[in-house]
Amino acid sequence: MNLLKLNNLLFSIILIGFNIESKEIDYQGATLRILNKITTEKTNYIIPLSQTLELNNAKIIVYRCLKVENDNREDEIALVSHELESYNDTESFLGWIFKSSQYLNTPINPIYDIKLQNCLEKDPIFLKKIPI
Repeated sequence: MNLLKLNNLLFSIILIGFNIESKEIDYQGATLRILNKITTEKTNYIIPLSQTLELNNAKIIVYRCLKVENDNREDEIALVSHELESYNDTESFLGWIFKSSQYLNTPINPIYDIKLQNCLEKDPIFLKKIPI
């Protein structure tokens, strides 16, 4: 949990460094678009904060989802933990993923492509799977 607090602190410092007038709004959940690279199946998952989404080879948790306004530009970002379970080891990703720049900072998964669709204003309470 100390890593999460450090990451939040670093993110706040970065936002302040870019523009003192930036605004951020906290949301209660997120919608993630998951593409299975093997079957090409696309699925949206509505996920509340701090709940675990278990895929075949990974566990995903969204800790925070924000709408950031900076110089009249809006973006949505989410602090995501991704634990990839492989045969030999477990690889971990903890970082911010961006809606507008989806390939800037994403978890690496050999089977799934994970993208932020949007942040949710109201708490969805339960994890929901929505096939596209």
